[in-house]
Amino acid sequence: MIATLLLGGIALLGGSAAETRENRPLKCRIGAARRAPAPVGPALVANVPRAMTPVSLDAVQMNDRVWKQVVVEGLFARRTPADTLEVMARIVNCTKAPLAVEVRSSFLDASQYPTEPTSVWRVVHIAPLSMATYQERSIGTTAVAHYLIELRSDQ
Repeated sequence: MIATLLLGGIALLGGSAAETRENRPLKCRIGAARRAPAPVGPALVANVPRAMTPVSLDAVQMNDRVWKQVVVEGLFARRTPADTLEVMARIVNCTKAPLAVEVRSSFLDASQYPTEPTSVWRVVHIAPLSMATYQERSIGTTAVAHYLIELRSDQ
């Protein structure tokens, strides 16, 4: 009887335990990320044709130095209960050294006019071959239609 109860208890524990799994070591293919087509949608463009690369809105813009070190794993935007826009970027450090990047956000209306001052640059520290997140909320509410997250090297 005791053996049956023990076996039954073990079976219950085994059946209710969630499976765990480990991820493989993080590896980046920056070249593949850089060859991806530019996002389609609204963009900031110069008044003079071909004077600058179009800057896609609702996206992350990086400078040349950090462009070779990080990948944006995820980019999210949602309305808060107060109807402001909250944006979040998950950034992957593809190097084998600690990395500090500066990040800021701009919020724009449907005609691409700023709805508020650009946020201050914030430093985000990312461990080697790891991820970190950056979040920002707009001050404006329903007027905010687009955003742009800028990312640059801290060094």
